Amino acid sequence: MDVAHTHGAGESQIRGQLKGFRMTRDRRIILEVLGEAGIPLTAEDILERANAARPGLALSTVYRTLDELLSRGSVERTLLSNDGRAFFELTGHVHRHYMVCLGCHRMLPTRSCPVDDSVDSAAEELGFEVTNHSLVLYGYCRHCRSGRQSREESAK
Repeated sequence: MDVAHTHGAGESQIRGQLKGFRMTRDRRIILEVLGEAGIPLTAEDILERANAARPGLALSTVYRTLDELLSRGSVERTLLSNDGRAFFELTGHVHRHYMVCLGCHRMLPTRSCPVDDSVDSAAEELGFEVTNHSLVLYGYCRHCRSGRQSREESAK
């Protein structure tokens, strides 16, 4: 794996998690796709990008590899409640949260963590150690929102 694509702080962590992980050509390609993406991808997105570089990868191989990487803690999975799709990204990427458009299904990363202060104060109050959190906000992006408004206005 080209760990230069793991985006910084998680490099050594991922290297350690991959100890004993048989690095086949397909697994290497999947890890490279995840590392280069910088955004969460579905298994289908990973397959499409991997096959663009080296055709012949099967979706079942992508899912098996993702399951193994999840069990090792090398990959994080985000499940979207609006359609049940799962998105994957390497552990060690920058901490971020996402806004998901219900129209076009794009995932837009937020610039900062809107819950850090609230989480810290709630955890302190309860004597709880928070090790991780995630936040996904659902709504409509600018493009889909303007399309919805146009349809609503023409329906009046």
